Amino acid sequence: MKKGIKLLICALCLVFCLGMLAGCGEGGDADSTATPAPTGAAGTGGATASGEAQNPYLRPRDESLQNAIKEGETYRYFIYTTTDSNNPFESMDDESREYNLNRKNAYETHYGITIEYVTAGGADWYVAFAAAAASGAPTTDIYHAGGPFTMYTNYNYQGNPGSVLEPLSQYSQYADFTDEEYFDQTSQAVTTYSGELYFAVPNGVGIDSVSSNLVVMFNKELLASAGYEDDEIYDMWRNKEWNWDIFRQIARDTTDLDNDIYGVTTGQNNSLMWGLMPSNSSAILSLTEDAESGQSYWAFSGNTDNALAAWDFFIQMGNDNSVLLSNEAEVGPFRAGNIAMMVTYVNRADTLTNFRQYPQFGIVPVPMGPQADDYVSTNNWFTPLCVFKGTANPAGSVQLLSEYLAPRYAKSSEDAQAAFEASAVSMVCDTESVEVLRSIPDISITEPYIIYWSTPSFNMGETTSALCNLYTDHNTNFISGAETPAVLFESIESALNNALMDAQIVFDDAT
Repeated sequence: MKKGIKLLICALCLVFCLGMLAGCGEGGDADSTATPAPTGAAGTGGATASGEAQNPYLRPRDESLQNAIKEGETYRYFIYTTTDSNNPFESMDDESREYNLNRKNAYETHYGITIEYVTAGGADWYVAFAAAAASGAPTTDIYHAGGPFTMYTNYNYQGNPGSVLEPLSQYSQYADFTDEEYFDQTSQAVTTYSGELYFAVPNGVGIDSVSSNLVVMFNKELLASAGYEDDEIYDMWRNKEWNWDIFRQIARDTTDLDNDIYGVTTGQNNSLMWGLMPSNSSAILSLTEDAESGQSYWAFSGNTDNALAAWDFFIQMGNDNSVLLSNEAEVGPFRAGNIAMMVTYVNRADTLTNFRQYPQFGIVPVPMGPQADDYVSTNNWFTPLCVFKGTANPAGSVQLLSEYLAPRYAKSSEDAQAAFEASAVSMVCDTESVEVLRSIPDISITEPYIIYWSTPSFNMGETTSALCNLYTDHNTNFISGAETPAVLFESIESALNNALMDAQIVFDDAT
């Protein structure tokens, strides 16, 4: 029954996330008969450091890396957006479709291989693919795990962490996932277990590199009516004066309950708290070491002094009556002019500007708490890619993942910067917001709680709960004083940490 509940919760979260917005053997020994990479017309220069011409559709590849891909092989790739394996790029715009077709052809020609796309085959795809791998007959070689909510199901399949996945880091002689120009090192830190990387996370391209980062969007008209011009807000940001005290005061000054106008909203799944906690140098989960096994895992840290200070600040704003306690999507009330400020994702800007009418808005980072010396922007989404155990050539699969599924542009390239600027300008209301968005990569962090938001569940008294319930179900009681975060969190800390440890640590009998 508990397993069924966990899977149901995971499925529901997947629906939410998609609305917001994939050989057994021990280690990385490739087949000794692996052939060198072909040097045909499409692959002349392959990805070498020798000065040969580089095919624009191939990721640059350090010539010190060995090749594990063999001519004549077929590599299967699953991504949940593919509905027609014969036409995998059908949903893309014309330019993206052409690029991806050319890239696929380039890799097939370069290595003399075939790349096949695999479709889901059902709503429970994130379970079905793991089950196939567990049976010893995986139905895909390279796998797009959907996102943080669904990668857990694959990593901890049937309660055995790491049992169906290849540790990507064991293939370092063939694949490089440490290159920050192509892979998100911050996010990969939370997809590493017991020192092994299980999920590669490519960098986003253009505005996608920050689209899931938390920022504050503010209604310029509402703030101006309370005496706060947007130039003043941007100056405070530049001068490191944009802090909790100012945020709270603006929320008070803009709240007009007679007209159903609130200074701020909790937002979907209490995104307000998701932003406030790291802004005060705290985190919901932090890396710790299990004394018995010596292995590290993400444990609950939402009851530290800095974290509880964030909750106290939230409660103070609630007692000011300036917070709209609503779990509905933020954009609706904000667009209607009922919200002065909201802590939300960058991609909500695009959602707003796609409407014919919307309030003129500005963007700044989440304000700094008293224990912080700089702004922080939490990234709450990433793309996890992995390779199942039991594939015909795991080393080749890992290598192809590192190359074929790397982003289109290197992070620091002029092309990447141009794509970023073009997208940013099209979705905001002023140049200052573009300036803010440019700063986000330097202050971005990926918090691991997003992986364990709904699973695993843990015992909370006589009921079974999930981490998300601590941040969505108790707001009213916290504000009224009916219960306190410190007491609640202390009561569940042990049970939650036991569930988290069981979900992450790879024990000897499971490997």
